[in-house]
Amino acid sequence: MTTPPGVRKDASASRQNVAELVERLQKALTSSLGSLAEGTVPLVDVLREGAKALEPGPGGKRLSPKEREAWGVQLEATLERLEDVMEGLQLAVRAQAGGKRD
Repeated sequence: MTTPPGVRKDASASRQNVAELVERLQKALTSSLGSLAEGTVPLVDVLREGAKALEPGPGGKRLSPKEREAWGVQLEATLERLEDVMEGLQLAVRAQAGGKRD
């Protein structure tokens, strides 16, 4: 079985990619929401923790299938909550800007 071009094979690369995505998300939130992005920090921290749990580093403990499923459910709920929080904060940003729309 071959790996498609551009897809990394090793777990280290996968962990790094997930960590990078979470950091990019945090930067995007800060960029679009300014200081109000602080309201998303606890949720992003859960995403970061879940990513580490699902993709442990070398020597890290692998989760059981049941634990992986539980993390998946928690991360899905966290992403949904983050979406709701972002929508509310975007409304606050617009209100601060005098009601201007994108």
